[in-house]
Amino acid sequence: MRHTSPLLIQVVPQLKPGRCGVTDHVIQLASELKCAFGIGSAFVVLNSNERCDLPYPIIYCDQENLLESCLALSEGGPGAVLVHVSGYGYSPDGAPTRLADALSRVRENGSFDIAAFFHEISATGAPWTSAFWHTHRQQRAIRKIAEQCDLMVTNMDAHAQWLERETKRRPGAPIRLLPVLSTIGEARDRTPLAKRTATMTVFGLPGTRQRAFRELSRLAGFLNALRIDNIIDIGAGSDFPDKLHGITVRHRGELDVLEIAEGLSQSTFGYLSYTPSYLAKSSIFAAYCSHGTIPVIATPFAGELDGLRDGVHLLSPKTVDAASASGLERCSIQAWDWYTGHRIHVHAETYAHWLNHPALEHEREEVKR
Repeated sequence: MRHTSPLLIQVVPQLKPGRCGVTDHVIQLASELKCAFGIGSAFVVLNSNERCDLPYPIIYCDQENLLESCLALSEGGPGAVLVHVSGYGYSPDGAPTRLADALSRVRENGSFDIAAFFHEISATGAPWTSAFWHTHRQQRAIRKIAEQCDLMVTNMDAHAQWLERETKRRPGAPIRLLPVLSTIGEARDRTPLAKRTATMTVFGLPGTRQRAFRELSRLAGFLNALRIDNIIDIGAGSDFPDKLHGITVRHRGELDVLEIAEGLSQSTFGYLSYTPSYLAKSSIFAAYCSHGTIPVIATPFAGELDGLRDGVHLLSPKTVDAASASGLERCSIQAWDWYTGHRIHVHAETYAHWLNHPALEHEREEVKR
């Protein structure tokens, strides 16, 4: 696409800055697209009427009116759409069927190229859970969305493999793997551990931190092995311990993004309660890595997951002794390097390249004729 003022229409289920990971992701992406590539963004919000103050054109509408909203934002001309797919954001059962139907109308219109970032594919669970019974409906909707796309991007290798194996793609439509962004920005330079304090940071929403402190309450030996002086707790809520296994917990409350980023750059470790196989889709994990803060989790894992290795890019109770013996600086560097491969500029560059790809320009001209 070679417009004088290129525009990317981003489709989201809601816009709730600071309270929604997808929202924070798209806002950062919009900013980098504009600053680095001169590409503007507009938003179509399909499943929420809650307003927010952002410096972008925004249309709130029903999913059935997606095409009309895109045409309004592109002023009736050709354009490009990036839909952020998070099933439960668009439907209570996690199956974005209405979104898939709406995208089919956009594709049939012929005015728009379509990309999708698959934040999720489908839920899984035991037969007595709702996730189990909704999985097939969710996957059918995802397949239909994928069929409309000229570009697909996702955050985990397992997702990318599923899209490769289970979907019928348009000719030449690539699949790109980009783990999620840090929602508190990225440090320009990594602070060496020698210049940091012997602290562990825990941050996030109240529920996220409650899980983290429950896990830490059972990991006395692990905390002692890390040799930390105190734990920094960042976020809303007050029902958190003041001490943990004799270690002081300092509650900082809610901080702005710059203050959180500064705190991470001064902390040696960052703890999160997360399943290892999903680390690549955790914005908290991304935040730790993007500041060279060593991520710490409770559950060890073997082998490699999305380019991550326990004891190399992060620590668990199984690997802490060996990693400490060989030097923790290496872990900080490896976590930093892993994140650098998909930093915000890489995300924005992926879409900028797609928008300016000569093959897409040729296809658009064919549609016009």
